[in-house]
Amino acid sequence: MRKRLTIALFCCIFQVLSLDAQSLELGVFGGISNYFGDLQQSNFEVETVHPAVGVFSRYNVNNRLAVKLHLYKGAISGNDSNYPELMPVRERNLSFRSDIYEAGLQAEFTFVSFGENEQKLAAPYIFSGISLFYFNPQAEYQGRWIDLQPLGTEGQGMGENAKYNRVQLSIPMGIGFNVRVAPKMNVGFEFGFRKTFTDHLDDVSGAYPDIDLLQEINPMGAALSFRAPELVDYAIENPEGDLRGTPETKDMYFFGGMTISILLKK
Repeated sequence: MRKRLTIALFCCIFQVLSLDAQSLELGVFGGISNYFGDLQQSNFEVETVHPAVGVFSRYNVNNRLAVKLHLYKGAISGNDSNYPELMPVRERNLSFRSDIYEAGLQAEFTFVSFGENEQKLAAPYIFSGISLFYFNPQAEYQGRWIDLQPLGTEGQGMGENAKYNRVQLSIPMGIGFNVRVAPKMNVGFEFGFRKTFTDHLDDVSGAYPDIDLLQEINPMGAALSFRAPELVDYAIENPEGDLRGTPETKDMYFFGGMTISILLKK
């Protein structure tokens, strides 16, 4: 199913790029990125906001509907040390960072007629679509940043538990606002959540594996799976089966910021 959706996404991208340039905008994006997941204990953690950039093209089907192709780059992170008052969380002692690279195609519906020949100078819109994104969670250990996915910190690669894929699909959805500042220039603001189908953006999802067995197979994986002993000396020796995260909920990430676009004409 995911392979079919990926093929469909790239077919749509090709079609958008081949459209007549008379109704095509090219633009840039600058803003912020963040995420919601197992290492984020509040709805919006200021300490983990990161800069985000991108480029996009927008084909205006008519004065209310547009199709937008974008390439965005941002970053996400989380750290249990941000919550010293939540002792069970703080003692878990997990952290991560990851860049996010996203290619997406989305439809934008404007609430009022907005276009080159229209009198409206500003208009809000809503959007949704499909995106393909790449992530690679890392943790700092003894001064080095270590890729977590190859380590199988929750027993992935042991038995029938497969390692998660770092290329995933997401569903962007959000709101925006465009302002016509010149005959061929728009300035906009947008904020969009990405619904994902993975709980591993932060490499934290289910339960601790058998740490003793993981230690034999991959000592680094064991060290970065169970990090409580680095912080407290009364940590249990093997937390096998205890939950590291909340597997019943998927992770989300978002982009928000400003766009500037130029309307192209032949």
